[in-house]
Amino acid sequence: MCHTVIYNSELHIVEAKLQGDMTLGEVQETISKIAKIAKEKDCRLILSDFREVSRKLSILEIYELPDRIKTIFTSFGINVLHYKRANVVHENVMVNRGQKEKVFTDIDQAKKWLMENSAAQQSRLCLAVTDTTQRRRDRERNIN
Repeated sequence: MCHTVIYNSELHIVEAKLQGDMTLGEVQETISKIAKIAKEKDCRLILSDFREVSRKLSILEIYELPDRIKTIFTSFGINVLHYKRANVVHENVMVNRGQKEKVFTDIDQAKKWLMENSAAQQSRLCLAVTDTTQRRRDRERNIN
């Protein structure tokens, strides 16, 4: 995996861009660079771009990431809870390829979004079924 971590002085944010196969070692190295720059620049805003990453982490490694991040930040003498992080993930790639996908942090908002789409699809499905049923009835009338 390739990664870059920079300080954007104009926006006062630390920016990380990751590309390729994401392994645990690479993730830890990237987090260390982020923490180091965040401390050096006294910057508490972090943007990570994961859009070009292929995940090679196990479910357990993903589950343990928050603890690893906390440990790494603590090793730099900073508290991860004082930082605000934004992650840009593959949603745009999926959407750009015609797939309907959205990333949420709130389960109720995710369910609402799914149901809104579902209601529209159900409406179209009902119209299609009604139209097909009507055509079948019309054909049966013409035969008799």
